[in-house]
Amino acid sequence: MADLVTGIDIGSTSLKIVVLSLKGKNPKLITLGSSPLPGTGMNSDADIDLENISQVIKNLLVAIKAPNCPVVVALPESKIFTRVISDLPFLTDDELASAIKYSAEEFVPLPTDQVNLYWEVIERSKQNNRTMVFVVASPKNTVSRYMKVLNYAKLKPLALETELIASARALVGSNIYAPTTMIVQFGASSTDYAVVSKGVILLTRSIATGGLALTRAVAQYLDFEFPQAEQYKKVYGIMQDQLEGKIYQALKPLVDLMVVEAVRIIQAFQAKNKQNPIKRVVLSGAGAKLPGIVVYFANSLGLEVQEADPWFSLDKDQNMIKKFQADAPSFSVAVGLALRGE
Repeated sequence: MADLVTGIDIGSTSLKIVVLSLKGKNPKLITLGSSPLPGTGMNSDADIDLENISQVIKNLLVAIKAPNCPVVVALPESKIFTRVISDLPFLTDDELASAIKYSAEEFVPLPTDQVNLYWEVIERSKQNNRTMVFVVASPKNTVSRYMKVLNYAKLKPLALETELIASARALVGSNIYAPTTMIVQFGASSTDYAVVSKGVILLTRSIATGGLALTRAVAQYLDFEFPQAEQYKKVYGIMQDQLEGKIYQALKPLVDLMVVEAVRIIQAFQAKNKQNPIKRVVLSGAGAKLPGIVVYFANSLGLEVQEADPWFSLDKDQNMIKKFQADAPSFSVAVGLALRGE
């Protein structure tokens, strides 16, 4: 296990970096920082844009005085494909590899030779004749784009992993006593869901509605320019009693889509796991700070809903996180990446 690890979350619009020391009993926060990304961020294939992103990474690492240590980087949930496959019989490793390649054709809209397949066995029981696996399919061109940026920045990744895996590690960890939790990760271009029990992801879903779509809805509803709509969204959120409910009316249809998907996931999970119901929902990513969103989800789902706190398990200097406290949920992925120390 590396003593120091840097988590790098290259989002659609911003960059988050967290460095942790994993030496002691509890991980210790060494330094952190964030920076906006130029242009269309990682959505561009142009070398010049990728070089610009690598320069932002290098600049931020210098600005926060990050030590030279292994890095772990997130792949965006909106660009990859994840699935928990729970209906396989008991299989050996060789049989499982073949079965997963076959199963991947059902949920990956690309030829299998264009993706990297990774899987982790969740459960394998000869007695119950059952194998349950968590599968991640990463398009090779997406991985190549991220590797280019890291090469430009002269960084060698210890690992690449998904945003949901990182968030689950930061917000739930491997605590076997933690209640079964649904993480709702608000991204710029998607909203991603993961059900986590005893540190294991048992169900994932994703919808193509994220923060940018919410801002566009406000811009269209009030005929605002995009930057003004973004500001109004952040200030008034989904609060019915603010600004005559105008922002609420603009956002409600899209937020309801997110809630409906959460309800579907809860029902689907609990139909198969009656003895292990979802007890808690954690909202993560920048969208978790939308005014009124926690209460709206709680009222709609009838469950305990809380805003993500990625700092809770860390030894930290309160002064260090003070200026980032308002953005805490958006650091969940970067913290989870840095916690992957093996």
